[in-house]
Amino acid sequence: MKHSISLIIAVLIAASLVVSPAGAATTVGTWYFRPDQTFTSSSAVTHGFDYRSAVRPPINADGSSNLPAKRGVIPVQFDLLAAPTTTTTTTNTYDPPVWQSLMTGWLYTFLQLCLQKDLYGSGSCPDAPGTPALTFNDISNLSADYLFTTGDCHGGSLRWDINLIHNGVAQTVEVYYGNPNGPDQSCSGANSGSGQNLITTSLYSNRFEMLGGWGVPGPVYTTYADAVASTNSGTDKVVAVQLTLDSGWGGDQKVDVSNVRINDNKWVPKTTETTSTTTVDGTYAKTCTLPAAELRWAKNDVTASGAVNEAESIQPKDTGQFYRQVDCKYIYNLDVSSLSGTGTYTVWVRLSGVNIPVPATFDLK
Repeated sequence: MKHSISLIIAVLIAASLVVSPAGAATTVGTWYFRPDQTFTSSSAVTHGFDYRSAVRPPINADGSSNLPAKRGVIPVQFDLLAAPTTTTTTTNTYDPPVWQSLMTGWLYTFLQLCLQKDLYGSGSCPDAPGTPALTFNDISNLSADYLFTTGDCHGGSLRWDINLIHNGVAQTVEVYYGNPNGPDQSCSGANSGSGQNLITTSLYSNRFEMLGGWGVPGPVYTTYADAVASTNSGTDKVVAVQLTLDSGWGGDQKVDVSNVRINDNKWVPKTTETTSTTTVDGTYAKTCTLPAAELRWAKNDVTASGAVNEAESIQPKDTGQFYRQVDCKYIYNLDVSSLSGTGTYTVWVRLSGVNIPVPATFDLK
């Protein structure tokens, strides 16, 4: 089959690829669809507050409090500081992916699962795993459902490209639908491979081609066994696998594609994507509008440093998970017996499931 090698490389190194989420799978990688799915955007702006806590005595704000372990309770007190914020939430609603290769305008479509960052040193797989874990032998399933609505397979696509490193050089094993050496190369009707696993099943066994003819022990269009032999007995590392449509130069191609799988990893096209940006618009100032706040504590280490500098204190202990609100501040008499012995502790104010800065830190000795 004839197709443009330069176009393939250009496609592979294209920047600004849209990432689609991968399904839960043991074949781990990052999906990219190109050209990008089109989408419409909508934005909403909301105003609120960002919070910080300010430690109040008797706990020292600088973390220098050293408390006796025989103390009954530790009075933990915070002011709440608030700053106004603006949050802009943008929602992108994606159109279905379009698979076409046209004689003019839209040259190619491809879907790629990147298994290694920086394919061919181009930066085209920025979010993929750093080192390829799969070998050619590990590629056990390449399948997709498809239906051509305009044109058919010809000139080298629809096809699968397995990009790998062979003896230190980037190479490609191509796997074709239909009969790659047939008179019309159709992959529709009686020649349809829709839903087939092209690694194991096809009407034609000689559907593999080593791009550039490197090391092929058989003819140009060869068998899976020969492809394994030519990839160092199948041990060559795979850096990416893609489904490619790029033969529009020989006649327009339009096709509906779904259920694309590489091994057990199924591509899920983007439908919606939401991003939020929050900016702090003012300075932090003490507020007496106190939302309900939970107490959270953690033990940092088991070694208390410095001499005890706080007196013993016996006061009624608080119970439950929430701070009391007294005189425009949060108060909690923390029962020492509920802690985990001597050491360094950090205590937070928790609002809406988030521990806010700045916590209280003290030693219990």
